[in-house]
Amino acid sequence: MTSKNENNASVPTSASNTPIAIDDDESPLETNSDPSLLPITSRHTSAVWSDFKRKRVGDVIKAECNHCSKLLAGGSKAGTTHLKDHIKICPKRVCQDLRQTRMFGTKKNLNDKNDTMTLAPYEFHQEDGRRDLAEMIILHEYPISMVEHIGFRKYSKTLQPGFKVPSRNTTRKDIMKRYELEKENVATLLRKAKGKIALTTDMWTADNQRKGYMAVTSHFIDNTWKLQSRIIRFLYVPAPHTAEVLADALKESIQSWNLDLRLSSITVDNCSTNDAMMEILKGVFPYGSLLLRGDFFHMRCCAHILNLIVQDGLSAVVSNGVQRIRDSVVFWTASDKRVQRFEQVAKQITPECSRKLALDCKTRWNSTYEMLSIATSYKEVFVVLSARNNLYKNPPTPEDWEKVEKICEHLEVFSKTTLNFSGTNYPTANLYFPKICALRIAISGWLLSPHDYVRKMADIMLQKYNKYWASVNGLMGVATILDPRYKMALIRFYFAKIFDEHDFEIEVSRISDLLRRLVDEYGSKMGKTQGSSNQQAFDLGSSSKSNEETFMQEFAEFLQQDKDSSHDISDLDKYLDCGEFKDDEYAKLVGELEEGFETCDIDSGTSGLCTE
Repeated sequence: MTSKNENNASVPTSASNTPIAIDDDESPLETNSDPSLLPITSRHTSAVWSDFKRKRVGDVIKAECNHCSKLLAGGSKAGTTHLKDHIKICPKRVCQDLRQTRMFGTKKNLNDKNDTMTLAPYEFHQEDGRRDLAEMIILHEYPISMVEHIGFRKYSKTLQPGFKVPSRNTTRKDIMKRYELEKENVATLLRKAKGKIALTTDMWTADNQRKGYMAVTSHFIDNTWKLQSRIIRFLYVPAPHTAEVLADALKESIQSWNLDLRLSSITVDNCSTNDAMMEILKGVFPYGSLLLRGDFFHMRCCAHILNLIVQDGLSAVVSNGVQRIRDSVVFWTASDKRVQRFEQVAKQITPECSRKLALDCKTRWNSTYEMLSIATSYKEVFVVLSARNNLYKNPPTPEDWEKVEKICEHLEVFSKTTLNFSGTNYPTANLYFPKICALRIAISGWLLSPHDYVRKMADIMLQKYNKYWASVNGLMGVATILDPRYKMALIRFYFAKIFDEHDFEIEVSRISDLLRRLVDEYGSKMGKTQGSSNQQAFDLGSSSKSNEETFMQEFAEFLQQDKDSSHDISDLDKYLDCGEFKDDEYAKLVGELEEGFETCDIDSGTSGLCTE
């Protein structure tokens, strides 16, 4: 049975025919069999009422939370603000407002190809969008003006209507803010590092501006014993780039980071300007703060040394042939039509070859090696095309191909070492030493070649090697000794193959003395000193093999015979004691050595210790 009020609203009645008044005298939108519940009327337009019930409790009207059943004021004068505040903190509420959720894709494991899409709470923040926009422009070197492009603004609006794309000036400020933040992070990392800081630097020329920029990178071991590398400066250096100008720029970079007293070494390319610059800087910084009074302040880039050695050797014996091959590669890669013609002939004559011709960069010898090795596999194709195309003039001669093929066979060991030196994850110094020694042994072996041009190349390369590697070998040797697998044994092993008996003793003593000087210097700063002990020399036989893997096997056999006596004088002497190993320990050692060389992470597309 129903009754009607003055607004003609139908109202359910109880069994006793007692009418139930409707609050606010509005038409009901929904009914419920529970007599204590009141309907949601057309007056209750707020979306918050989807999370509440209207309920009469005694003589008052309450709003009951659908999730936690908490009762709040629900009368006409109570409003809805307190209801919205409760929904935000309700402990049992599950987000059901799709406008505040987002679809996220997840995978159970990396091999799972199917994404599982789930809804999760999502809250948009304008500042996060601006931060990511600035990071995108920095990461991909986009022009800042892109934020004012109509297409970009339309695209951003489609992705997130709530994101207000900032202006060019605002974006520039966001980028500088990010720069200052990252600079402070690097400064904090440098302050926490307790050891010395090594620097590498080189000049870089922008192709579009033809302006010179100096890049300065710091290298150090952090407090967790991890190798860290951070660019600390990238600054414009006005011409002319004299030694004085470069020295002033580098000095200002060092002092701006307060690294004056913490420098260990600065690595630069090999050129007369850099030599003069380093002499200037050596007199600027506090003399007593430099490692061994500055003996190793100026270090030469290892990758650049290799480049000089090989370039000198190639220029002396086959420079004209290399240039003819380079010109041929340039000719047959100058247009798509020529590339297509070359590939058509190559498929008929050398179907087993699929590599594309590659032009070298003259300042990177390993790219020259790649160019030559690829070109020699297509030498018959070049011969055929020289007879078919009148525009293709001055092709390589048969003598050029013969020399280049033979030289490439010898330079393969240089190519592998250069790739290791130029790795993405740089190999540590203890791995450099055996590779450099293997190169020295290989070059010496080329002096016995039946080909006069190979002997000439080896002689020139050996002179360049001896000029640059003496001081570098010292620090590499120290790093090798500090590798507990090698200690002094690997030094004696390789030097016995490289030097005669007299020079062997001198070179081993030179490395050993350098190590003790370094230990004494660090010990004096820590309030400790190291004693000295005599090291016994070892008479080792020579080997005709120059293969690095073979050397590792020979080294394991050498260790088995190495019974150096230990003198209980200093911690250093205790460390240098090789001890005695069992047969199974030697086998394990050889495996670790070979694994260390085979798993070195390399990337031929990156530069090594410096950029060019």
